[in-house]
Amino acid sequence: MKETRIATRYAKALFDLSLEYEILDEVKIDMESLVSVCKQNKDFRLLMNSPIVNVEKKEAIIKLIFEKSFQKVSLQFLIIIIRKRREANIEIIAEKYIELYKEYYNITTTSLKTTVEINKEIRAEIIDLLKKQTKGEIELIEKIDKDLIGGFILDFDDMQYDASILKEIKNLKKEFDKNLYVKGF
Repeated sequence: MKETRIATRYAKALFDLSLEYEILDEVKIDMESLVSVCKQNKDFRLLMNSPIVNVEKKEAIIKLIFEKSFQKVSLQFLIIIIRKRREANIEIIAEKYIELYKEYYNITTTSLKTTVEINKEIRAEIIDLLKKQTKGEIELIEKIDKDLIGGFILDFDDMQYDASILKEIKNLKKEFDKNLYVKGF
């Protein structure tokens, strides 16, 4: 809870700063890169969480990794986070910034699970339907799940539409478990 509140405050500060300098998109790309590095590189996470490595060493490593690719505002912000000893929250802060960005531009992230890859026409149709529903932009994340057998599962906001064959099979199984057969006839 405390980490989330801290992350939200720092992300809001970075968002306001990037809004002021009109570099929202560039900073979002930086934050996505940072999240990617944190998720893919266990050593980086361990380094940021380590109380043994001093602040100067962490700053030098951050500069070495991100100086060429990050915006100056993003890089300076990371250095401030390290100096304030909040580097353990660096991934959460970056994720919160991305959430603020999506909220600002009214972008809804949706997840579509299917058994096979869908074609462009179906993808466009799904996005159009969701745009009408949300009155905003849609970020569609596609996942292939062979366990569904057929159909799809669509998640957006706090709703889920399950049109998979796997769900139908489970529903049939529940009906047969009731055992409507009565002895004696």
